[in-house]
Amino acid sequence: MPNPNLPSDRFRSATDFPQSIAHLPPTEANEIYTEMRDCLIFTNRSRAQLVRRNEEHKQKALILKSDVIRLQESIDRLNREKQSLAQNQQNTINELEQELRSMTRHLDQLSKAFEDVEDINSAMGVMAIPGRFARFWQALKALIVWWREEHAEDSLTNSRTLPASFNKPLSEQEIRENPQLGSDPASINRSLLDR
Repeated sequence: MPNPNLPSDRFRSATDFPQSIAHLPPTEANEIYTEMRDCLIFTNRSRAQLVRRNEEHKQKALILKSDVIRLQESIDRLNREKQSLAQNQQNTINELEQELRSMTRHLDQLSKAFEDVEDINSAMGVMAIPGRFARFWQALKALIVWWREEHAEDSLTNSRTLPASFNKPLSEQEIRENPQLGSDPASINRSLLDR
């Protein structure tokens, strides 16, 4: 008879037991019954352990699956953020390159205008060459227009900070006392005569 203390002996095939105990003496039949009962108890315990472990593994697999899904969503979100940041950086780079090209173009215009007039030493020399002078003023005007476009908000806020007296029209008495402040032809002529 096998030893029931060994794990391999506790699992026995049904064919190892007799089909009938009718021809066996009662003591031997009792031993076979006890052995079969022990094998059945051990088998049931082992089956219960297997079922329990199988459930534990299923639960762990579900947890791992949800973790994998959560991690995949995080990876996808990070990839989207990375692409968004890369796009924003590329847009910023493009804007800076465009600004640099614009500034370079305006500086080239101004440099060319200065080159046109740099060899003139006297003020009368500038007036003697009106073409150069006109090109210089056009380049300077383009630079000022560009600067105003770039700083449109600044110039609006600065005009609001001017004193109120600067913007209000002059009274007749102020014009008589200070003819140089008037903008009409008579005031301008009076101011020229005073000099």
